[in-house]
Order: sequence, then structure tokens, then C-alpha cells
Amino acid sequence: MGRSGAYRARLRRDDAHLNWRRRPSEIRGYNRALYVNTEGGDYIRVDYNLKDKRVRLYIEDVEEGGNPYYSVITDGTVTAERNVTTGRSYNLSDKFRKRAAIFSQVPNNEVIKIINKNYGIGERGTEERERRIQRQQELEETRRRYFRENPYVEFSDGMPEEEIEKRFRLIDLLDVSFGIVLCFGAYYYWHSFISVGIVSAFFGVLLAILDIFFRVREPFLMKNAAFILAGITAYIYGYYFF
Repeated sequence: MGRSGAYRARLRRDDAHLNWRRRPSEIRGYNRALYVNTEGGDYIRVDYNLKDKRVRLYIEDVEEGGNPYYSVITDGTVTAERNVTTGRSYNLSDKFRKRAAIFSQVPNNEVIKIINKNYGIGERGTEERERRIQRQQELEETRRRYFRENPYVEFSDGMPEEEIEKRFRLIDLLDVSFGIVLCFGAYYYWHSFISVGIVSAFFGVLLAILDIFFRVREPFLMKNAAFILAGITAYIYGYYFF
């Protein structure tokens, strides 16, 4: 496989899993930016101003040692294409079309609308892209809720009884049932409360990870705490008394 063929193969692999990051844009005339480093080696960035309906597509081409290029699209029309190093205007259609599948994964539907299918961005896989966007937004919301310093975030402490009932779902009941069976199985196999304690505590932590990252929902913390506390209790009892 030649160099260009290998590069296209890397681009196809990138299409499957991209983790776009957000930040404020420091470029004048733009509010926000989304950027990603692809497995192929490119740095890709999208700056945008939704109010002015303006998007700036930017790439650092790994095949040219990171040479930077950008294109400006205003209200669906390409208004500028430049090589950043030289400042000269170029026809960059081939460069951006080569990466259309990557740009199409930008997790902002308004940005895709402004691009207006220029360079083939957003022409195919709209439903799949929207599912990926929704999934990424849900994950980001979950991470913001549980992995930032926020003194105002409260979990189950002081939660009204009706709210607890609303959050306890069938999947939680299944988790609890499976966890109990798992703990009994651990005791039957090892005949040790220490082993039961380790299994129970580990299962409580595992359930929280499963809820947050895979089910993309708020974990029912009383469920997790019950297994962890039961695990600690069983471990102490087995260590000192059994």
C-alpha cells in the first residue's frame, strides 16, 4: 500500500471514533471552537459564530509536515481559502473533501447547516452522525455532572422519597438481584467473608461506572453505596471474626 493509500486507510479508521473537544475561540469573529487530533496525524479544528452564520474549517496536514490551511464558510458559501503559512489563496477543495467524513462528525448540527454540504461535509450518514452527536452530548453532560468541582451538586442525600422512587428502575432491581447472587456465589465458592466483601465492594463501584459511561444515566447511588458498605462490613467481619 502506498503512502496515500495508507493515509486514506487511517482516515477511514478515524471515522469510527472521534472525540471532539470544545473550547472558546481566540480567533476574532468567532465564539467557540471544536477540535480533534485524528489517528492519521491531522489536527482538525472548526471555529464558529452561529449568530453571524460563519464557520472556519482548519487543518494541519500531516502529509505536508503539519502545513496549515483554512476555509471560511459564511451562510453556506465558501468565502476564503488560504494557506496559513504563505497567506496565499488556494483552491482547497481536495484537501477538505478528503476529510469530509471527519468534519461531518462535528457534534453541532447548526455548524453542519452553515457548512451547507460544501466539500461534501454532511452529505452522507446524517442519521448516524446525529446519533453520535447525541451520544457524545450525553456523555459530556454526564462527565460535567460527576467529574467537576461543584459544591452545589448533591446526590441522594436529602432526596425526597418520590424522587428516589422515580429514579429506581427495573434495571436497578436487576443489578441488585445479580449482585446478591454474585455475593452468595462468591461465598459458596471460597467460603470466605473476605472474598464476599471484595466482590461486593468491587461490584458496587462497577455498577457506578456502568451507569455513567455505558448506560449514560445517573447512577442510583443508594444501590452502589449498599454494595460497597456491605462489602466493607463483610471484609471486616471475615478478617476479625471468621
